[in-house]
Amino acid sequence: MSMPNKRLLAISDSVIRGKAAADIGADHGLLACFLLEKDIVPRVIASEIKEGPFERLRKAVEKSPFGERMELRLGNGLEVLRPGEVATVIIAGMGGDNIAEILSRKWSHSASYRKFIFQPMTKAGVLRRELSQQGWPILEEKLVEEQQRIYLILSSCPGDNPYELTPLELDLGPIILRCDNPLKKRLLEDSLRKYRRVYQGLLQSKGIIQANSLEEYEKKIKTLEEIIHAS
Repeated sequence: MSMPNKRLLAISDSVIRGKAAADIGADHGLLACFLLEKDIVPRVIASEIKEGPFERLRKAVEKSPFGERMELRLGNGLEVLRPGEVATVIIAGMGGDNIAEILSRKWSHSASYRKFIFQPMTKAGVLRRELSQQGWPILEEKLVEEQQRIYLILSSCPGDNPYELTPLELDLGPIILRCDNPLKKRLLEDSLRKYRRVYQGLLQSKGIIQANSLEEYEKKIKTLEEIIHAS
């Protein structure tokens, strides 16, 4: 098979080895096939929610020599899995709000799996807030670059000790803010520009200005400037 992209490699590095995994929203099954080809896991359950993507997944897997170790399921989120059926659940390529909604449908079901690996395309802060409120620790946060875009890969596991994250930690990640990843500075600078645009927009708004929003963005801008200048 062709070499998977950087995101899939980074995801595969975080999977619990030697135990079954599930790829929720598996697209064309590239990650699932890679996990099997490299003997990272003995079995993969790959799912899609709609008939069209599921049929494309089925056709792609038919061409794979690892198809007999892969089970395809049509369904919504974690509903395709029995409690505790796999060790690692991967949910990649969705918005963080959609991922949070999948987890929160039934937390007792979600908590039956040992590890989750997420690759939110947007709204990672919504996902981090849901995890922190539920008490699920953030185990890893990785940044990878593809085609000049920075992607986040976040790992978590079930927990029962809620914690608080600052607004900046929700947006950018508590681990990322402390890490030495070479992409970190670019991410922080991009975020700082975004915060400044939002702040100016709030100042120029003809509607009612929310003082709390202005104060929050002032704090984010100040803290982010200090982190960037110190790096």
